Amino acid sequence: MSEHTKPLYVGIDAHQETLSIAVLEDHALECEPIVTLPNRAPSIRKWFRRLAERGFVVATYEAGCLGFVLYRLLSSLGVQCVVAAPSHLPKIPGDHRKTDRIDARRLASFLRAGQIVSVSPPTPEIEALRGLTRARQAVREDLIRSRHRVSKFLLLRGQVYRDGQNWTAKHLRWLRDLALPLDEDRKTLDFLLDELEQRQTSVGLLDQRIERRAELPDIEEAVRSLRAFRGVDTLTAVSVVAELGDTRRFRSARQVAAYCGIVPSEHSSGMKVKRGAITRAGNARLRRLLVEAVQHYARPFPANSAVLARRARAPERAQSIAATAERRLRARYRSLAARKHTNVAKTAVARELVGFLWTALLPAEA
Repeated sequence: MSEHTKPLYVGIDAHQETLSIAVLEDHALECEPIVTLPNRAPSIRKWFRRLAERGFVVATYEAGCLGFVLYRLLSSLGVQCVVAAPSHLPKIPGDHRKTDRIDARRLASFLRAGQIVSVSPPTPEIEALRGLTRARQAVREDLIRSRHRVSKFLLLRGQVYRDGQNWTAKHLRWLRDLALPLDEDRKTLDFLLDELEQRQTSVGLLDQRIERRAELPDIEEAVRSLRAFRGVDTLTAVSVVAELGDTRRFRSARQVAAYCGIVPSEHSSGMKVKRGAITRAGNARLRRLLVEAVQHYARPFPANSAVLARRARAPERAQSIAATAERRLRARYRSLAARKHTNVAKTAVARELVGFLWTALLPAEA
């Protein structure tokens, strides 16, 4: 191998303002002195272009809050960049030190040894779609918190609504018309209700954006395919498309389930096999959506439901997969619920459901 083509393994400990960079040559015993760069595109381009003059560069950094901006920048420079899954990095027993320099050296060493488990970076379009669906989830959680604040505020003052379900139009009118002994309490309740209405308006606006986004050509067929399944409507379908990204990166349904963290944990040794609760090591947002979706398989199926109408508009392949999933998952839930806790049964059904969804999203020739 010539001097110009020898690989250079680069470990990057990335932070908002700085990058700590360790360079390890192919057969070197130790890393070169650590370089600290400002996390700015011009500085990064200049440094990596100089490094590329020495040989072929392979770099890695941990996935995290900085997203994939650095990955895309390095890829544009011709650098092979591997985004490392933090939960799969090797652990060194007995070493309790952690600094930016040490982390950069470890990443370079793991990269050269082939011990990095990579994360599949999404396209900018899929990342934007994730931002939209995750924003909706965050605002929905804020809405629930606002409701809790209102109900707990009134409970402390002995006010309980008993004329129907909470948060209906009738309930909200009752809240607005409620007479409280102290004027200060009435003003506080009005403030909390105004905040609640703002959250409701925000959720509605984001729902409209998601509905419009689902009609665009890049995901329209995928959304129609997923809406053929019971328990999956537009919001869930768009969220599944966003969180899974390129479905071809998964080799099997079990791998997709592991990505969602709904496969059983295991601690086996010798002839002893012991499996425990689900790992929960994966995409928590997708896992929550799946468990919510399988609630429908625990209920009686209406003879003429909106699901059948949605299914009729889906591609034929998706219709067939959805019909098979419905028969299988309904029977599976009944079988498991007869001898296990309903939560265990629903989790097991969710594990199978994501496999069917993944199959429906795969290209027909896959």
